[in-house]
Amino acid sequence: MKRVWLYIFFLLIPSVLTAQSVRDTILTGTVTSRSAENIFIGFESTNGINKGDTLFVKKRGRLVPAVEVMFVSSKSVSGKVIGNVKVKTAYEVYAKVKIITKEEKYPVETAVLFIPPEDSVVKTTTQPNKRRTVTIEPYVKGRIGVQSYSSFANYGKAADYQRWRYTFKLDAYRIGGSNFSYTQYINFAYRSSEWSDVSRSIGNALRIYDLAVKYDFSNSTNVWLGRHLNRRISNMGTIDGLQFETGFSAFTAGLVVGSRPNFSDMGLNTKLFEYGAYISRFDSIGYSGMTNTLAYFEQTNDFKTDRRFLYFQHSNSAIPNTRLFLSTEIDMFKKINGVTKSDFSLTSLFISANIRASSALSFFISYDARKNVIYYETFKDFIDSVFENETRQGFRARVNIRPVRNVYLGLNYGYRFRPGDLKPSNNYGGFLTYSMIPGLRAGITVSYRRLTGSYVNGSLWGIRMYKDFGTDFGASVNYRNTKYDFTQNISGITQRSVSIDVNTRIFNPLYVSIAYEGVFQSTQTWSRVLFNITYRF
Repeated sequence: MKRVWLYIFFLLIPSVLTAQSVRDTILTGTVTSRSAENIFIGFESTNGINKGDTLFVKKRGRLVPAVEVMFVSSKSVSGKVIGNVKVKTAYEVYAKVKIITKEEKYPVETAVLFIPPEDSVVKTTTQPNKRRTVTIEPYVKGRIGVQSYSSFANYGKAADYQRWRYTFKLDAYRIGGSNFSYTQYINFAYRSSEWSDVSRSIGNALRIYDLAVKYDFSNSTNVWLGRHLNRRISNMGTIDGLQFETGFSAFTAGLVVGSRPNFSDMGLNTKLFEYGAYISRFDSIGYSGMTNTLAYFEQTNDFKTDRRFLYFQHSNSAIPNTRLFLSTEIDMFKKINGVTKSDFSLTSLFISANIRASSALSFFISYDARKNVIYYETFKDFIDSVFENETRQGFRARVNIRPVRNVYLGLNYGYRFRPGDLKPSNNYGGFLTYSMIPGLRAGITVSYRRLTGSYVNGSLWGIRMYKDFGTDFGASVNYRNTKYDFTQNISGITQRSVSIDVNTRIFNPLYVSIAYEGVFQSTQTWSRVLFNITYRF
């Protein structure tokens, strides 16, 4: 136990030692659009902005990391959200880049984007020392999607089926100019042949992941009522109930009272009562920062203690071109032969580092050690077997290289060991991509992966060609060959598959895609067809 906290302590030290001062100039851009994962920002020029740079939001006079730049073109950038900040289309964005003088031998790849927050947008005018505040208008955005998945095979009707899936996501901010907001994410999925089961109980098809109302008392204090996933404690999953959060100085604190959804159908189950609290602190270091979150939770079943634990999460971008993440859970409750006691037991430890050594070289390393979580009331009939589960250990490493223009090389390795296994499980492989074939103006990727373990040895290799025809229309063709040999007197499998995918946004805001996959074995073949149409508003 002491060693774990020593690891956390030494991980935090670099954050304190790397503060720095940078001279910079400001470029102005505008958020043009955003998808579920990426934000797209247009500039007159992106000189000085590089992949991997951190995007910040200015909130309560502090810089808060919000987005990591993933792609850069001559006049635009796109990135992924890394903070709990919403960014709206048409926001004015400021890129703060390093001034490169002639005397400097090497340019410094540092860029910071200042994105006005959703609560109080501040835009800098051309006249120095003058600001004007723009009130954010209420907005409604969302998406409606329909997917059809069909399967056909030559070995019986059991493999022939059609599955439908409907999704409806909606975010309404400051409804009618009030302090109320609303969010929902609902799925309705079923097989056509099983409609009678859905008719008997809609819970067999309906899954509600988010359905909540938010009230903002101020820019830093709010309350959620309903089913909501809290990003600050995302490991807790969806929570039904009341969630209160407030910010003060560099801290954010929250209280949670509610229940867990049913394990089987995501339905409401007040007997799975839970409560807890968390506190989070953000520290800015230069143009980067770190966030530490500590949470305490007690989960019950029929109001009897099911699990009691501490959760700690740390994220750190203070070291240049490096992102560190750590999370750990410590259980504080045991029940053996009906006798309960308080005890500290390390349930999980996960550490990862993402390092961008240069624009042509990046690394990812992670270590994962977790035990199966024990719910003493929910699974009490199986406690004798569950309690004996040992720690699972896993290690992953990945390196991406761009040796020359339009050529990308990736190598990866994974290791997993669990007591009781005859031998550790290893998997390794890589890919090689050439993104611009002369004449075709298309990309091609060749990949290979090898797996060895206690019960199976196998390999997989494939080749994929893709082309963007412009005007929001693209297509790809993929071939894959898979071979598995089993060690327990089970016949091996050799499988070949071909897939074709076509997608388009020509009918904007409609996104349409259709994909086909054919899988071929020695005596069995089957085909799959996936059709998707999504409307965004």
